[in-house]
Amino acid sequence: MRDIIYITSSELHKSLDNIEKIRHRSNLVDGLIQAYDLDKHHHFRFIQPQLATDNELTSAHDRDYLDFLNFISNIDPNHEQLYKEQLNFYKIGYECPPFEQLPSFCKWIGGASITAARYLNRSSNNIAINFFGGWHHAKRSEASGFCYVNDIVMAINELRKKFDRICYIDLDLHHGDGGLDEIGETWGRGFNINVPLRHGINDDQYLSLFMRLLPKINSSFQPEVFVVQCGADTLFGDPMKSFNLTTKSIINCIEQIINLNKPMLLLGGGGYNIADTARLWTSITGICLNETLDNDIPEHDYFSYYGPDFTLETWPGNRTNKNSQKYIDSLLDYIEHNQIDIIKRQIRQ
Repeated sequence: MRDIIYITSSELHKSLDNIEKIRHRSNLVDGLIQAYDLDKHHHFRFIQPQLATDNELTSAHDRDYLDFLNFISNIDPNHEQLYKEQLNFYKIGYECPPFEQLPSFCKWIGGASITAARYLNRSSNNIAINFFGGWHHAKRSEASGFCYVNDIVMAINELRKKFDRICYIDLDLHHGDGGLDEIGETWGRGFNINVPLRHGINDDQYLSLFMRLLPKINSSFQPEVFVVQCGADTLFGDPMKSFNLTTKSIINCIEQIINLNKPMLLLGGGGYNIADTARLWTSITGICLNETLDNDIPEHDYFSYYGPDFTLETWPGNRTNKNSQKYIDSLLDYIEHNQIDIIKRQIRQ
């Protein structure tokens, strides 16, 4: 049985609540994990995050961008339009507005995932969880999609101090920023695999795709560690209203990675139905601890959020499924006979 370290703190929660779309989400996640007594498991341990340093932030972002985030957070909102050109340049605005606590928010977000990665560098074959990371849309000099800093890049930079081959898997509804046709370049060509899914995909299709591709990616790339972004906006009940998935498909994907018996960093991501997000991430924590959780949610401080059924499992959707079997087969054929073959050739060299 592997040890699980779980990154959380009251300071991190307070910082996360600056983002209106996920306000109170961290409290629900921690509250549900504790309601199931997973925090009392002898292989589970809470770890408080450390703030990211300036050098760690600049490992993923330009200094000028970070300086502007610090600057604009101190400006009276009534005077922000004086800096309209810079705000537009750095994409600070509608989805990513400035706020007073923005500099510390960035340090907590980056530092939490770096803390988790640092633990994996020191430990053997364990699992680190930071469900409050996974902000994959932030670019080197731009904010995007509620993301100001890219903690995933910072965490992977930390892991590179020990590991040479790191496999990053993004289960979020939206992949990290970049084109669907982008597969890397020069020596990295082929190592970025995109699986563009259409609206309405169901559990069976999603899991079937994952179980077909994961073993081939694992055998061809032979990663030493996995980093997995577990965004919950793929669930049917999410306000993004795209897929028909339940928690079962994502949990089964995580279970497949666990069975590969490699160190693993689990991150959060999207998930704007905060009760369903807590359901998913608690279930993932249970799988990591090899615990079967009762479907009836225990009474606790946040119990009322889980009505009207108060159950852990979520329901599948019935949106029109635009993923025909022909389309799924064409995806698999392209990936298996192009990108995975490229990986094999590059690894042999």
